[in-house]
Amino acid sequence: MKSVMEWFSHVLLIITIVYIFLFGLIWFYEPVRALASGFLLGGLISLYNVFHLAFRLKIAGLRAQSGARKLAGLHMTVRILMIVFGVLIVYRFSTRIDYRSFVLSLLFGYLMLVTVMSYYYLRGKGSTSSEEGGEIYGSDSESEISRNDL
Repeated sequence: MKSVMEWFSHVLLIITIVYIFLFGLIWFYEPVRALASGFLLGGLISLYNVFHLAFRLKIAGLRAQSGARKLAGLHMTVRILMIVFGVLIVYRFSTRIDYRSFVLSLLFGYLMLVTVMSYYYLRGKGSTSSEEGGEIYGSDSESEISRNDL
């Protein structure tokens, strides 16, 4: 699990840097400044929420593995408040930040989460092997159902 989180964090960090750089450059072009501001604000909030979720999942997993009685929460309220904070900023500075691009870019981090993790597992890195300590299910003859069993 540790390598999955590390790989995911590295890839998402690279995507975040490219995203900030791209919309940071677009922001300097005056006619689309409000559009770029909306994409920057929404995308950064979305990516923050994904990074925060990954961090909280890691903490919750470590606590569950250690056998602690009090399990860690995922802080869903913090992520929702972050979106509310962004909405308030867009409302306050409606002439400088486009609300349509803000709303569209709120999905960016979650789409990246699904895309990156799907790519990871489709490439085969996500499969467990008996060498890593995982168990391969369905590989023994007892788990197979034959016609005679029915």
